[in-house]
Formats: sequence, C-alpha cells, structure tokens
Amino acid sequence: MPSRLEHHSREPIEKTESKVIIRRDTGQRPDNSSPALIPGASIHAGLAQQGRTVKLAFGRRVPVGSRDPGSTLPPVKNGEPGGASAEGHPPTASGPGGAPGHRRRFTTRWKIAVAVGLLVVIWAVAAVVVVVVAAEHVHRGEAAIQTARQDLSANGVLSGAPVGPLRSAEASFSTARGLLTSPLLWPVDVLPVAGRQLRSVQALSGAAEQVAHTGVATVGRSQALLRLPHTAGPDRVAALRQLAALGSTTHLALAGVDLGPDEGLIGPLARERNTFLGDLTQVRTTLARTSAAATTAAAILQGPGTYLLLAGNNAEMRSGSGAFLEAGTLTTGDGELHLSDMVPTSSLILPRGAVTVGGDLGARWGWLLPGVDWRNLGLTPQFDVTGPLAARMWKANTGQSVDGVMALDIQGLQELLTVTGPVTTDSGMVVTAGTVDQLLMHDQYAGEGYGSDSSNRVDELSTLSSATLHALENQPFGLRAMVNALSTASAGRHVLIWSADPQTEAVWRAVGVSGELTPTSLVANVINRGANKLDQYLTVTTSLRLTPRAGLTDGRLTMTLANHTPPGQSPFIGGPYPGLGTVYGEYVGIATVNLPGDVRDLSSPSARSVVTNGNEGPTLLVGATVDIQAGATQSLTFNFVLPQAHGSLTVVPSARIPPVTWHVGDTTFEDDSPHTVSW
Repeated sequence: MPSRLEHHSREPIEKTESKVIIRRDTGQRPDNSSPALIPGASIHAGLAQQGRTVKLAFGRRVPVGSRDPGSTLPPVKNGEPGGASAEGHPPTASGPGGAPGHRRRFTTRWKIAVAVGLLVVIWAVAAVVVVVVAAEHVHRGEAAIQTARQDLSANGVLSGAPVGPLRSAEASFSTARGLLTSPLLWPVDVLPVAGRQLRSVQALSGAAEQVAHTGVATVGRSQALLRLPHTAGPDRVAALRQLAALGSTTHLALAGVDLGPDEGLIGPLARERNTFLGDLTQVRTTLARTSAAATTAAAILQGPGTYLLLAGNNAEMRSGSGAFLEAGTLTTGDGELHLSDMVPTSSLILPRGAVTVGGDLGARWGWLLPGVDWRNLGLTPQFDVTGPLAARMWKANTGQSVDGVMALDIQGLQELLTVTGPVTTDSGMVVTAGTVDQLLMHDQYAGEGYGSDSSNRVDELSTLSSATLHALENQPFGLRAMVNALSTASAGRHVLIWSADPQTEAVWRAVGVSGELTPTSLVANVINRGANKLDQYLTVTTSLRLTPRAGLTDGRLTMTLANHTPPGQSPFIGGPYPGLGTVYGEYVGIATVNLPGDVRDLSSPSARSVVTNGNEGPTLLVGATVDIQAGATQSLTFNFVLPQAHGSLTVVPSARIPPVTWHVGDTTFEDDSPHTVSW
C-alpha cells in the first residue's frame, strides 16, 4: 500500500545535498482558511535529518522525495498529488515498475515509427512490382520491334506484315510509360540519383512508343505508295518524289524524339540508352539517305542525262566487281531509259599515255595498265576512283562526255529480271532470273575457243541487257519489286554508280552505291589473271582472328582458295589462254587484302610473291600471287596489328558468285552484304 505519510504530506519539501527542509505553506487559501497541518510532518523531517531513507511498515526503504515503488498513486508534489515541483517542473508520470515518465511517450513514438515503416515497406514492394511489370512490357515491346524489323522489306511492307508487331510494340511501350509515370513512383522522382534513372526509363519508354507509332503510320503510307502502278516514265518520277517526301517526313517525325538524361546513368541503363540512340540514329540516317536517293533518282530519270554503262562478268573477277567486258551509253529523259548498243571493251584498247593514271591507283596497279585496257579497270575496289577514270577513257575513245558511270554485273541483271519477269532477246532466247547467271557465266562460252568468232556471244549479251531495260521502260512494274531488287544488288556491290556532279556523288556515297572504301573497311578479294572464266569454280573462305593485348590488337586473316574446276570445259572457260604458260583448269591470280590504313607490322609469311603493297585510299593494300591447279587448295595468311584494343571493322562484299564465306570467332556469314565485326 502507498505510504500514508507520503501520500498525505502537504508540506512542500526542498531537497538539498545534505538535508531535507520542510516548509509550511503560510499563504492564504482562496477560501481564506488556514492551511491544515499534516500530522507526522515533523517525524518526516526528523527522520530526514538522520538519513536519506525512512523504513516503512513493509520493511522497504524509500528515498526521501520519492514514492513507494509498489504504489499505483501519483506522487505528491508541492503539496498536491501530481502538482508542480518546487522548481516549477511539470510532474512526471511513472509506470507500474517505477520507470521514467518518458517511457509512455516512447512507446507511442515507437508504434508510430513501426506503422510508418510498414507503410514504406508496402510502398516499396508496390513500387518494385510496378517497375517489374513495366520492364516486362518494355521487353515485349522490344521483341515486337525486332519482329517488325525483320519484315521491313518492300514485300513485307506491301503485305502489312510490320503493322501488327509495331502496334503491339506501341501498346506495350505505352503501358510501360503509364506505369512508370504513375503517382506511386513520384517519391522516387525527387531523389537525385534514383530519380534520374527513373526519368531516363520514362523517357526511353515514351520514345519507343513514339517511334512505334511513327512506324505504323509510315508503313501505311508506304503500302499505298508501293501499290501504285508505274506504266510510264512520268509516273516513275512522281513515285520516286513521293518516296522521297515520305522518307523526309518520317525523318522529321523522329527528329524530336526525347531519350531523357544521358549523364549519371547506371551501367545497364546507360548501355540500353546508347543502343536505343544507335538504332534511332541508324533509322534516321537510312530515312535521310532514302529520301536523298529517291530525289536524285527522280532527277536523273527526269534528265536529260548520259551515263556510261559497264557490264561486269562475275566469271572473271576483279577486286570487288567482275571484269568489265562490255560498255555502252544509257540516256535518260522524262523518266525513260534508252541503252545504246553495247560493245566489247577488248575493242576499246587505248594507246599508252592517252589517259594518265596517278594517285594510289597508279602507284599500286600502274604496272597492269588500268588506263589502257578496260578489263583492268577493276583492279581497285574503289569505284569512286574507277568511275572517273572510265569516263576519261570513254571520252578518249569516242569523244563523248558523260554525266556519270554505272556498273552492272550478272547478279545485278538477275535482280532486275525479278522486276521485269522473263525477257526475250532479239535471237528469240527467253531468259529469266533463274537462268541468266548460267547463261552469262557459262553457257554463252560453251564450245568457244580463243580462235573462234565470238561476235554471236557478244551480241547475245548486249541484246539481253537491252531487252531487260526495254522491259523496264515499256511494261508496268511494282515499285516494291524495284526497291527490293536495287536494295539487294547495291548491298552486294552488284550495282555501282559514280556521278560527275559532286552533290549527286555525295548522295551515292550516302546510300552506299559509290563503291568507296572507308578507314574501317576490310576487303579480301581474288583477281583473276588467267583470262579464263574459272571464278565460278573457285570457292573462297576467309577466317579472321582478333586478339586484344595491352592497348593493341593482333590480327590474323587467312584466305583459303579451293579450285573445283570440272573436266570438259571449253577453252574460254577452263583455259589455257594462249601464251600464258598455264594448263587447263589452272587458276592464276592475285589475292588482295585491304586493311584499315593505321595497321602496323603487316606481313604475309605464307605468300609466295607479294606484288603490291601500300596505301589504297584510306586503307592499306597487300597483294600476293596465287597459282592453284584444278582440284587443289591454297591458303595465304596475313598478320597485322591494329593500334587499339577494341573497335569495329566493316567487311566489304567481294561481289563474287558464289560469295565469300567468312569465319570470325564463332560467327559465320557470307559477304553478299556489308557486315560489321566488333571486338
């Protein structure tokens, strides 16, 4: 029980370090009554003077000025239960165990903290769920975009194949953006680091949605354009101009895409943004090039213009093109094309000195007289060098100036036949896309010898080219078929164009049909020096190994050439060429490799004879002789050092039929189009 003395004491007690003083309240009460005296108050005081504690009836000692720990009543302060102390401090509550008064307040604060913590945990879990769901929608959108990209051929666009995936991607990215911009994630947005990552993801999702939406609209307009008939020259010019306008409009629509912050992003997000930026830049670049190419093509067709056409034969290869065995002029005007009679280039041999050859072409290949013999024009893969030389040679031969030069090989002609369908030559021969390569690479040479009259063969090739262009002029064809054909042909270097007009030439460079080399070009070719048609039987396999070390990269390129010439071929196909000293089926030539111009320590330990070595445009050229009997194989290895530990190279197509097979690490591909190799 509580101490009666403590509970009923109304005397204010002032504690000191040595004694307890009891002061009586002498003030007047509000009701003017005298203060009541507490019996036993003097006993409290006397005991306090003798010690610091008093012994209570239950044998416990209680410090003076405190209450019995077992008491459940409030302490008496200033003569009143729960009253203020003498020092004016507020009373202190006490718990059942005599704990300090602040414990009750601590318990309340702890409960609030726990409740807040639970809310934070619940919010964090919900936020994570939202982000995970949004990420899933982003991944779905990315997968749909990849599907759409696979269908972005002219045929795919015409069929509407990309529309479904693009709409699916648009919906997925829209959902992701909605989730990522929900109020649930607003608290993250204000954080300096996490907020930046969130804003980046929000922007990327919105950008992807915008790109997909633009793609849907563009495919719809493209479908309408590709379905238009093109029966006359003016129609073709108009269609090309509409294509140019579509490319330009789409390019502008993508110009304002906002990818969000680009600094302070975590590694995976930064890489994702860089990939998106690279893809978007590539799309916009392609659109710009398409628009420029369509505009230029429309201007050329509108004419008037005159172009030199070189016909290359892939059965006798040069570097990056077939040997130019025939030539003629192509005139344009009002959307129409007119081809003159083609003549064999062997009849156009120029005297030495008639046309000078300088620069890298003269330094590397002057000994083979490329300015004299048209069949040696293709010694360099740089058509932006070959084209102007051909124009000067044509003028030296005929006195006629041309506005540009075009090269078309057998594969290019085959692609055009997929547009026109079968054509009939003047001799009554029906030729299709499926038979033209066999005809021009083999059958036209069957039974031919070097002493026989080849005029019929030349006339057949000439009339085939004329018949194909005549069909393009006079029968309707779909723009989608033409776009597909030219795209495939130009990607494999089966169509090459040079223009004397610098602005037009810049367009051809941009769209990739100029045949130029760049500082990152990687080229591996074989030049036929046997005056035969054995390249159709020569398979070429190239392997590339790149090994980084201490800021550099060791490179090793190996070319393996296998001669599969069958017996029984005509001398025109299998040889031997008179006076060359070879035998039937023997392949003699020069294996050439063009590497980036900054390579070091270039060597070819397996080469029997290096016949050319040095700069060729922005690349470094090395050429070594090869001599392969029928049924035999020969390999050449080229070692080099690149001055960086990481980078990329672009494998330039050889234009060979069949194409060259490349092995780079675990990757295998054919060089029927440019390929980028990164390490």
